Amino acid sequence: MKHLALAAAILAAPLPACAGSLGPYTDFVVFGDSLSDPGNTLSQLPGPNPVLAAIYPQGQFTDGTTWAAQLGADLASGANFAFGGATAVTQGTISVNLPGGPYSVDLPDFAEQRALYEATAPVLGANPLAAVWFGGNDLRDAFRADDPATAAAVAIGAAVTEIVTGVQALIGGGLGTVAVFGLPDLGRIPEALALGNDASAAATAATMAFNATLQTALAGLGGGDVRYVDIFGLFDLVQTDSAAYGFTNLTTPCLVALQAGAAPDCTGFLFHDSIHPTQAAHALIADRFLAAIAPVPLPAGGVLLLGGLGGLVLLRRRGRP
Repeated sequence: MKHLALAAAILAAPLPACAGSLGPYTDFVVFGDSLSDPGNTLSQLPGPNPVLAAIYPQGQFTDGTTWAAQLGADLASGANFAFGGATAVTQGTISVNLPGGPYSVDLPDFAEQRALYEATAPVLGANPLAAVWFGGNDLRDAFRADDPATAAAVAIGAAVTEIVTGVQALIGGGLGTVAVFGLPDLGRIPEALALGNDASAAATAATMAFNATLQTALAGLGGGDVRYVDIFGLFDLVQTDSAAYGFTNLTTPCLVALQAGAAPDCTGFLFHDSIHPTQAAHALIADRFLAAIAPVPLPAGGVLLLGGLGGLVLLRRRGRP
């Protein structure tokens, strides 16, 4: 069956609210890639794999738990459809380069994740919330092309189209509030920094173009409450004033230090591996997400609007998740 065996596991689970810390929202459903994956991808790979378990101890692509799991959308919730390695644009089988691999897998991307969600026949409460975070893997794939600039421009258009189409479909399906994450600065993740200044600058430019295109496209949607979560801005704040946020290492992956015996744990590290943030960084992402979805009082009259004050960003593969 396509999408490995996880479809059966998700379909067997009830769809709970999992929104206890999310204020007025009655339901919380997540779609995305490794930045939101609660363990869907790693739980489907052949095992046991003690090396992989040591690298990702909670089965998530970080040293602990992601922002989504921290807010209740964990593997047991049945409400998190994110898969490490997923893209916005539907694709076929890919090679995931992880210890014990590479693994040839067919991961559900955004349209396929929505199909998994719809197959649960969810009964939603009065004020459901969805989170959508895609695009990092689409861009990182483009960066590997023979002509990265052209490939990135194509990838931006295709990914944004898929994201906006998917968000509109979620709204039409009853998820009245959808929070859409922008990307962090892909030029400042360890993977890009290792490729040199030119590659880093190009990745930064592509990230900014993606985020701008996404925000413009989202502004044209109707029928629901769409919030933009500015992750680029969040990571810029952290990387500009790292001490204020408790980080002492912004460029070296924690795993490198751990494997060299240079650090006992990931305290102070912004990145867990060359792509993914640490659990501490995910906690900041969770806080920013909560700020972005919070009801905002109007300046006059006391009427509450669910309007978006946002601010956050991050990310992916072939070393891909």
